[in-house]
Amino acid sequence: MTTRIHSLKVRASRAAAVASMAVMMIAGGATAAQAAPAEGDFGYQACSNVGGGTWCQGTQPDGLLKECYSNYKHNSNYHSATAAMAGGTETRYASAGYWARANITAGWAYTCYTYYNPNA
Repeated sequence: MTTRIHSLKVRASRAAAVASMAVMMIAGGATAAQAAPAEGDFGYQACSNVGGGTWCQGTQPDGLLKECYSNYKHNSNYHSATAAMAGGTETRYASAGYWARANITAGWAYTCYTYYNPNA
Protein backbone atom coordinates (compact mmCIF):
# COMPACT_ATOMS: atom_id res chain seq x y z
CA MET A 1 0.00 0.00 0.00
CA THR A 2 2.79 2.46 0.85
CA THR A 3 4.46 1.89 -2.53
CA ARG A 4 1.21 2.60 -4.31
CA ILE A 5 0.69 5.87 -2.42
CA HIS A 6 4.26 6.93 -3.21
CA SER A 7 3.71 6.08 -6.88
CA LEU A 8 0.52 8.18 -6.95
CA LYS A 9 2.34 11.11 -5.30
CA VAL A 10 5.13 10.93 -7.88
CA ARG A 11 2.62 10.84 -10.72
CA ALA A 12 0.68 13.76 -9.23
CA SER A 13 3.90 15.79 -8.88
CA ARG A 14 4.87 15.08 -12.48
CA ALA A 15 1.39 16.03 -13.70
CA ALA A 16 1.59 19.30 -11.75
CA ALA A 17 4.98 20.09 -13.30
CA VAL A 18 3.67 19.46 -16.82
CA ALA A 19 0.54 21.52 -16.10
CA SER A 20 2.57 24.46 -14.80
CA MET A 21 4.79 24.29 -17.88
CA ALA A 22 1.70 24.32 -20.12
CA VAL A 23 0.25 27.32 -18.28
CA MET A 24 3.54 29.16 -18.61
CA MET A 25 3.70 28.48 -22.34
CA ILE A 26 0.04 29.51 -22.85
CA ALA A 27 0.52 32.69 -20.78
CA GLY A 28 3.42 33.72 -23.00
CA GLY A 29 6.29 32.77 -20.70
CA ALA A 30 7.84 30.62 -23.42
CA THR A 31 7.18 29.25 -26.86
CA ALA A 32 7.81 25.66 -27.92
CA ALA A 33 11.14 26.74 -29.39
CA GLN A 34 12.12 28.32 -26.07
CA ALA A 35 11.31 25.35 -23.86
CA ALA A 36 13.13 22.05 -23.56
CA PRO A 37 13.38 19.11 -21.21
CA ALA A 38 16.93 19.12 -19.88
CA GLU A 39 18.09 15.67 -18.94
CA GLY A 40 21.70 14.65 -18.99
CA ASP A 41 24.48 12.76 -17.34
CA PHE A 42 26.35 14.06 -14.31
CA GLY A 43 27.57 17.57 -15.00
CA TYR A 44 26.17 17.58 -18.53
CA GLN A 45 25.79 21.05 -19.99
CA ALA A 46 24.31 21.85 -23.35
CA CYS A 47 24.87 25.35 -24.73
CA SER A 48 23.19 26.72 -27.84
CA ASN A 49 23.06 30.03 -29.65
CA VAL A 50 19.33 30.80 -29.61
CA GLY A 51 17.14 33.89 -29.69
CA GLY A 52 20.15 36.11 -30.29
CA GLY A 53 21.91 34.91 -27.13
CA THR A 54 23.60 31.92 -25.51
CA TRP A 55 21.52 29.38 -23.56
CA CYS A 56 23.12 26.71 -21.36
CA GLN A 57 20.81 24.24 -19.68
CA GLY A 58 20.93 20.80 -18.10
CA THR A 59 21.12 18.83 -14.88
CA GLN A 60 23.84 17.99 -12.40
CA PRO A 61 24.10 16.32 -8.99
CA ASP A 62 23.43 18.40 -5.88
CA GLY A 63 24.26 16.07 -3.02
CA LEU A 64 21.75 13.23 -3.28
CA LEU A 65 19.39 15.35 -5.36
CA LYS A 66 19.34 16.65 -8.93
CA GLU A 67 19.84 20.30 -9.84
CA CYS A 68 18.02 21.58 -12.93
CA TYR A 69 19.49 24.77 -14.37
CA SER A 70 18.91 27.24 -17.18
CA ASN A 71 21.42 30.02 -17.90
CA TYR A 72 20.79 32.58 -20.64
CA LYS A 73 22.82 35.59 -21.78
CA HIS A 74 21.69 38.15 -24.35
CA ASN A 75 24.07 40.99 -25.21
CA SER A 76 21.47 43.59 -26.22
CA ASN A 77 18.17 42.80 -24.40
CA TYR A 78 16.87 42.46 -20.85
CA HIS A 79 16.18 38.70 -20.68
CA SER A 80 15.36 35.74 -18.43
CA ALA A 81 16.05 32.07 -17.75
CA THR A 82 13.67 29.63 -16.06
CA ALA A 83 14.13 26.17 -14.54
CA ALA A 84 11.12 24.05 -13.53
CA MET A 85 10.97 20.65 -11.82
CA ALA A 86 8.75 18.77 -9.36
CA GLY A 87 6.06 21.47 -9.40
CA GLY A 88 8.52 24.27 -8.59
CA THR A 89 9.68 27.04 -10.89
CA GLU A 90 12.45 29.62 -10.63
CA THR A 91 12.90 32.51 -13.06
CA ARG A 92 15.84 34.91 -13.00
CA TYR A 93 16.22 38.13 -15.00
CA ALA A 94 19.34 39.93 -16.21
CA SER A 95 20.33 43.10 -18.04
CA ALA A 96 21.92 42.97 -21.48
CA GLY A 97 25.37 41.37 -21.37
CA TYR A 98 24.81 39.50 -18.08
CA TRP A 99 23.82 35.90 -17.37
CA ALA A 100 20.33 35.12 -16.07
CA ARG A 101 20.90 31.97 -13.95
CA ALA A 102 17.94 29.93 -12.71
CA ASN A 103 18.11 26.60 -10.87
CA ILE A 104 15.89 24.31 -8.86
CA THR A 105 16.66 21.10 -6.97
CA ALA A 106 14.53 17.96 -6.50
CA GLY A 107 14.80 14.17 -6.59
CA TRP A 108 16.26 12.26 -9.51
CA ALA A 109 12.84 10.88 -10.54
CA TYR A 110 11.65 14.32 -11.66
CA THR A 111 12.01 15.75 -15.16
CA CYS A 112 13.81 19.06 -15.54
CA TYR A 113 12.25 21.68 -17.86
CA THR A 114 14.19 24.77 -18.94
CA TYR A 115 13.20 27.96 -20.72
CA TYR A 116 14.69 31.23 -21.92
CA ASN A 117 13.10 34.53 -22.89
CA PRO A 118 15.23 36.89 -25.00
CA ASN A 119 12.83 39.84 -24.45
CA ALA A 120 11.74 39.61 -20.81
